[in-house]
This record gives sequence, C-alpha cells and structure tokens, in this order.
Amino acid sequence: MSRFPSPRPGGLVGLGLGLGLGLALASAGPISAEPSAAQAPQAKVPDSASGLFVSPFGEPFRTSHGLADWFAGADGDHNGVLTLKEFTADGLRFLTVLDTDKDGRVDGFENTTYENEIAPEILPQSAVFRPGREDSDGAGPPAPRARGLEGASTFGLLDEPQPVRGADLNYDGKITAAEQAKAAERRFGFLDPEATGELVLPALQSRMTARQAPPTSFGRFFRRRPD
Repeated sequence: MSRFPSPRPGGLVGLGLGLGLGLALASAGPISAEPSAAQAPQAKVPDSASGLFVSPFGEPFRTSHGLADWFAGADGDHNGVLTLKEFTADGLRFLTVLDTDKDGRVDGFENTTYENEIAPEILPQSAVFRPGREDSDGAGPPAPRARGLEGASTFGLLDEPQPVRGADLNYDGKITAAEQAKAAERRFGFLDPEATGELVLPALQSRMTARQAPPTSFGRFFRRRPD
C-alpha cells in the first residue's frame, strides 16, 4: 500500500486550472486600487455655500470661508469691527482694481470684463442658473431661483444681482469714486439695520445663513429672509 494518499477526483485538473489562472494574472501586471479617469467622481461646481462669496461691492472670494476672508481684509485696524469708513475704503479699493485704464471710473468695457472674467458666476448663463436644476433634497443649499436669488445676490449678503453696475447711481454706464462711496453708505445701512455704525462678523454670518435657507412653506415668492 502506498504511503501517499490517492489524489481526489479532479484534483490534478483543479491544480492545472489554478496554475493557469495564476500565470494569467501575473502576466497582466499589478492591479491598481485607484479608479480610472473615466470612473473618477466629477468635481462639484462651487456655490455660495461651498466655495464662493461675493462681497457687497462685487469682489469674488472663492473659498469656503470667503465671507470671513473679505471681512478680515476690509477690517483695516483688525479690531473685529467694520466701520462705514473701512467699508467704504474697501469699496473704493475694489473700484481701482476694476479701473484698468486708471481714468478714475469704471466704464462699460471694464464692467464687461468684470462680468466675464472676474465674476462670471453671477451671469444668468452660469451653470448655477441653468433651467431644470432641481431644488436641494436636504444635502445642500436649494437651487438659487428657489431661494428667490439672482446673480451676485446668490453668493452675497445683499439682494443686488450686479453690485458693480448697481453703484451707477446716475445710470450713465460709468461708476465713479463718488458713486461708489454713496453706494457703500447705502449698502452699509442695509447691513446695519439698527444703525449701530458697526458691522461684526458673527452677525454677517447669521445673515448669510438666513439667506441660504430653503424657502418657507409659503413658497419661493413669499420667503422670509433679509434683504
């Protein structure tokens, strides 16, 4: 009698198949654990709650904490309080950024550059405003039109769809420093309804949160939110 057990039926066949499969896998090379480019998840377009804040003067801040970034830059003495003087200075600073030919005013050509190159997200043709976008299911902010928001107001503190053009008080197609200063005073008043003469970041953050809230049960046209 042999000392070695007899092979089970099909054992040699199974061994051959196993060796063949192993050789095939070895020849195919190592298997990557990372998904292919075709399977990679698509990046989400940033919106006001996840990557874009537009200041009261129209300046875009493309970070998740853009409001705080803008406030820190406008708060000249860094004391945590934004005064009308500091607020106005921030508006005048951004006006000089837009005034590329340095003639002391922002004209139609410079305004077009602002819309198309500096803050294209505020334009109606932006992906944010494309027809057919569904309202949020609770995972994020609802579609802007469902919140009653348009243009830059979708990403900011005020209901002003185009803040640069909105400073053109005499409607001549040009924004001067004097007009920007007057617009700053008006906007500061909206953000400081109690007329304290000061803006603080927590209050502005609360305002922003309220503006991003879903519509009330009365629907999009009767939604209660700060102007």
